[in-house]
Amino acid sequence: MSKAITPTLLKSFAAQSHDSQLTVMQRAVTKNGIYAASESNILSATNTTIFSDEIETGSVTDQKQSGRCWLFAELNTIRHQIVKDFKLDDLELSQSYSYFWDKLEKSNSFFERIIETADKPVDDRWVTRFFEWPQGDGGWWEYAVSVIEKYGVVPSNVMPEAITTSESHQLNTVLDLHLRKGGLALRKLVADKKSDAEIQKAKETMLAGVYRLLTIAIGTPPQSFDFVYKDKDKKYHRDTATTPVKFLKKYYKKSFDDYVVILNDPSPSKVYLQTYEFQHGGNVVDGLDIRWLNLDMQSLKDLTYAQIKKGETVWFGCDVGTDTNKKGFMSLDTYDFNGTFGIDFSLSKAERLESRDSSVTHAMTITGVDVVDDTPAQWKVENSWGDERGFKGYYTMSNDWFDKNGYVVVIRKELLTETQQKALEKPAIMIPEWDPLNTMPN
Repeated sequence: MSKAITPTLLKSFAAQSHDSQLTVMQRAVTKNGIYAASESNILSATNTTIFSDEIETGSVTDQKQSGRCWLFAELNTIRHQIVKDFKLDDLELSQSYSYFWDKLEKSNSFFERIIETADKPVDDRWVTRFFEWPQGDGGWWEYAVSVIEKYGVVPSNVMPEAITTSESHQLNTVLDLHLRKGGLALRKLVADKKSDAEIQKAKETMLAGVYRLLTIAIGTPPQSFDFVYKDKDKKYHRDTATTPVKFLKKYYKKSFDDYVVILNDPSPSKVYLQTYEFQHGGNVVDGLDIRWLNLDMQSLKDLTYAQIKKGETVWFGCDVGTDTNKKGFMSLDTYDFNGTFGIDFSLSKAERLESRDSSVTHAMTITGVDVVDDTPAQWKVENSWGDERGFKGYYTMSNDWFDKNGYVVVIRKELLTETQQKALEKPAIMIPEWDPLNTMPN
C-alpha cells in the first residue's frame, strides 16, 4: 500500500469536506480570520467582572514588547503588600532595575555553564542548548526572588523604563552576541589548559563588558535614593538616602522563605505529592533552585483560594495563549474551533503537555475570586499588558479554564496540609532541560 498522498486520496478528502457548512465557514474564516470567526460573543453574560472576594491592588502595569511577565508578577505581589501595609494610594516598583540585574546574573550563569561543559564537544546536547539560548527575558518566581533578595527594589521613578526594556529584542540580540563570543573564548581557555584563576579573570572581563552594555542600554542602577510619599491619612513621609536592599527590608514585611511553588502536572512522567527540581535551573549562581511540589489541581486551587481569603495575592503561571481574548476573558468557550472546522481538537491536560501543545507561557497575579455556593466560579487576574486589554487590565478566569491551563502558583507554606508539608521534605526528582515544563513564561 502506498504511503504517499495520491490523487485518489485527494478526491476522497475533497468529497468528505464538501458540505454546506464548509462554504459558510469558509466565507467567515477567509474574511475575518480563524479567531474572529470562532469567538463567542456572549462571554460577558457568563463570565462577569464582579467578584465576591477582591484584594485592592491599584493600577496595572505594562511589560510592553518584552518577556518580563514573571518579574512583573512578583513585583506586583510585593507592591500590593507595601501599599496595604503603609496605606499608600498606589506604588509601582521599577521593573527595569531588577531586569538589569537579571541580565547580568544570567550572563554569569551562562559563562559558568560553558566553563563546566568545556570538555564536551561543541555539538553536545547541553552545549548546543546553552549557545542557542545564552540568556533571555523569560523566568520563574525563583528568578525574581533571587535577584530581588540580592539587589533589593526601587520605585519606578528612581529607575524608569527605557526603550530597550520595553522593546527588548534589540538588547537580547546584542547581549547574546557578546555572550556567544565570550563562551567560545572560555572554551578555548579550558582547552589550552589555563588555570582556574586565569579563566575566572577572563570571565570577569567579559562580565565587565556585559555591565557596560547594560548600563548604556538600560541606565545606571541607583546605589541610594530618597523615598517620599503621603499615605491615605495625608501624612507626609521622607526616607532619605536609603539603598535598594534597605528599602526592600523596611517596606516588604514578608519573607520569601515562607513560600513554596505548587505545580500541577498530571502527565505520566510526574506523580503527585512529589518535589521536582529543574536541571540547570536558576538565573543566579548560588541563588534559588527551581524546586516545585506537584499536587492535584483541586489542591492547587484550594491553596490559591485560601491565600486570597487571607488577603494576599498569588503569583500564577499558566498557558495564556489558549482560550483567551483581548477583552480579558479566559474561558473554555472563548473560541469554538471544533464548530468552525468540524474537527475534534480536544486533548487532556496531560496529553497537551506530552505533545508539546501546552506549557507555562505567561505569569500573572491572581487578586480575587468569585465564590458561588461555597465554590470558586471564577478568578480575578491582574495582567501586565496595560489597561487597554481586559477590564482596565484585569482578566476574568473561569474555574474550568484554571483547571485546563493553570500550572503554577506560589503559596505560603503555612497554608499547606500536614501531608503536603511532609511531601516538601522528599528528595527532588530532576526535570531535564527538554521537559515540556522547562519553557519559561515571558
